[in-house]
Amino acid sequence: MRSVLISFLAFAACAVAQSTQAPAQPSTPPATTPTVANPERPQDQMPPDKKAPPPQPGQADQSPQSAIKGEAEPTRHLAGGTNIRATLDTPLSTRTAKVGDRFTATVAQPVHDASGAIVVPVGAKVNGQISETENTNLASAIKGMGHLDLRFTDIQLPDGADIPLSATLLSVHNINAPRPAKPDPLAAIAVNATSFGRPIKGLAVGNSAGGGYVLSTTGKQVDLPAETGLLLRVDRDTPLPSSSH
Repeated sequence: MRSVLISFLAFAACAVAQSTQAPAQPSTPPATTPTVANPERPQDQMPPDKKAPPPQPGQADQSPQSAIKGEAEPTRHLAGGTNIRATLDTPLSTRTAKVGDRFTATVAQPVHDASGAIVVPVGAKVNGQISETENTNLASAIKGMGHLDLRFTDIQLPDGADIPLSATLLSVHNINAPRPAKPDPLAAIAVNATSFGRPIKGLAVGNSAGGGYVLSTTGKQVDLPAETGLLLRVDRDTPLPSSSH
């Protein structure tokens, strides 16, 4: 019995000694080698479920489509030297007209650009103003003679757009004059060439850039009835407004 008790005490002492030992440290996992990016295959370096970042606000779109959309259309012009045929809307007379008075004329034939497209349609309005010549020599030469100085300022299109206008007055025509029963063949050729009637008799036209003057050769008064034809020539190339393209 004594020997059994000694064996039990020895076993208990051994168990207590093992429980008082320090706990074992956890083992350190083996170090892993970091992955090196491959510059030749950048697509392998972005996870398949990750999207590219969105463009920042204000960042310009450099795509070919945006470049095409941003291209401006070439500017079109009313070419210098182009003829415009218009008819007076109201009478003009030296009896009543004063410097600064405004007048209008209606475009009677369509005006085309270099490509053949109509840029000034029939019905557009030519705006003008009664003026006085700034040429002292001319003013002295026509002093005491009936004359009207006309200046042209712009063309108002049917859509409301305006075309600034500098045009020279070439001639005035009576488009409602009756045709003679046996017209002169040469005169008929001239009429057909302009399709604008005959020049008004008893009047001379002085040309000047931006307008011109109508001078009476038979008296001291100049009377231009309504629907008098005005043949104008555009002085210089004039850009057209975008609304008329």
